[in-house]
Amino acid sequence: MRKLLQMTAVAAVVLADAAQAADLPIQKAAPPVASPFSWTGFYFGLHVGAGWGTKEWGDGREFNISNPATTITSVPGPLGSYNINGFLGGGQIGANLQVGWAVFGIEADASWADIKGSGICFPLQCSSKIDTFGTMTGRFGGAIDRALLYVKGGGAWVREKHTTSFGVAPALSSSAPDMRWGWTAGAGIEYAFSPGWSGKIEYSFLDFGKETQTFQFPDVNAPANAIDLRLRQTLHTIKAGLNYRF
Repeated sequence: MRKLLQMTAVAAVVLADAAQAADLPIQKAAPPVASPFSWTGFYFGLHVGAGWGTKEWGDGREFNISNPATTITSVPGPLGSYNINGFLGGGQIGANLQVGWAVFGIEADASWADIKGSGICFPLQCSSKIDTFGTMTGRFGGAIDRALLYVKGGGAWVREKHTTSFGVAPALSSSAPDMRWGWTAGAGIEYAFSPGWSGKIEYSFLDFGKETQTFQFPDVNAPANAIDLRLRQTLHTIKAGLNYRF
């Protein structure tokens, strides 16, 4: 009987402890804290867009177009201007370093383009076509989590072809390929929709300054069969891009 009473008391104590344990709240493990998003890293990507701008043709030197000579003397001011426009597409590569909210970066891009236009550059008919251009820039921006607002600036280059003609015969036309350097500035917004991928929209202004082009007319029987024309060019672009970041 004594042993039975002892076993009954032990069982009562065990049951009481179990009841107290059941009444205690369950301790849940704290969820892991996600690390803040960072724009630091190398990236590459593709872009498409459009470009538009203005060609301003200046005066040239005195030249002859026939024999007996017909002389056209250079006149002050622009001979004419016209607009160019078209589509572009290409790629970019760069790197970012984020320090706090500030993001520093460098980027190089190149675009294949079909940006062209034509007009009257008295007394000539003129046309231009841009087939390739690119930029090499520094970037600075401010990050708001996965969104990045930035400005950029640096150097730019363009490869294009200019054609002038008197419009009276195929022999009286001349083309001059050109590779020019200038500067660029722009701004954009980029958003990272996953740890590795981001999309951007960007505007840029490119200025290639003034340059003198020489157009040769070898089939013209005259003492002087060339003309020098000064050309000033500016270009605007807007691009939508997709980047993959390492």
